[in-house]
Amino acid sequence: MKSNINDGILITFLDFLKEGIIIVDDETKVIEFVNRFAKKFLKDENYEGKNFKEVIDNDYIYSLISYNQEKDVKAEVNIDNQKYLINVYRIEGKKIIHIQDITPFEVYKQAKKDFVSNVSHELKTPISVLKSAVETIEEEKDPVMIKKFVNIAKKRIEQMDHLINDLLILARLESQEDQVKKESYDLHKQIEEIFEDLKHLTEEKEIQLINQVPNKFDVYADEQKLSIALKNLIENAIKYNKQNGKVIVKAVKDSKYTTITVEDTGIGIPEESIPLIFERFYRVDKSRSRNIGGTGLGLSIVKHITEAHKGKVWVESKLGEGSKFFIKIPNT
Repeated sequence: MKSNINDGILITFLDFLKEGIIIVDDETKVIEFVNRFAKKFLKDENYEGKNFKEVIDNDYIYSLISYNQEKDVKAEVNIDNQKYLINVYRIEGKKIIHIQDITPFEVYKQAKKDFVSNVSHELKTPISVLKSAVETIEEEKDPVMIKKFVNIAKKRIEQMDHLINDLLILARLESQEDQVKKESYDLHKQIEEIFEDLKHLTEEKEIQLINQVPNKFDVYADEQKLSIALKNLIENAIKYNKQNGKVIVKAVKDSKYTTITVEDTGIGIPEESIPLIFERFYRVDKSRSRNIGGTGLGLSIVKHITEAHKGKVWVESKLGEGSKFFIKIPNT
């Protein structure tokens, strides 16, 4: 049986799309339909009965509609710092212009493309320094200088070791080789232990570590893995904090979920970087991040550990005012 589709429902659906649709009569060049997303490309939203030349406000889209093509046309164009994929189809005497904002995909593709480059760079730098230190040791006679360059070599070896360990952790998490083994344990105690491990990092900037997780607060999770995730968040909160700053850890629980918050008074994260910070090797400020240290994999590890717990992680941040990272995991 052939079903009847209400035109009003179809138009409402098209208006909900996060993609643009413009329909032009190919003979009269009159615009017949523009959905909500595509109206941003019009001079005047009152397009009914008007030729597209009177209404279209964007030169790229104007040219694509004007082009008297026999085949469908596809083009990628930059408009107001956004990248769009535009397809023009000819169907039953109509031109249908389909507009997709592909900016997030392009940014994501670039982050992926940078991965191999970043791994190479992260390894190349310490290897280069290590090679130079070893060559100097071979020629050096002064025991004090030899010790100095041995320490430099050791530091770079440790840097590579941390990077490789983080890559192995990520590989195991992504392959689900390490199963999550949940049990109830005291989160307040765990935070205290992490604070003790990272206390040495707080001394230079006099960062105050504040554990606001209630005493005897039980969390149902893989203790070892969640410790890795929380340690990464707290370490970042210390490193990217301001002088005399604070790092505050909180936790709340309802009938279904436990939410852990790591809050800092640090430098904050630009809004455009927030969707990408959990990507491997993504750095908001590359030069600053490398000076501070770390492998660039910490937040990606946090994301994978949280997802392995069937939870989610997100961040709220304002540039110059600090950040709040949230880990939300189920209680069962």
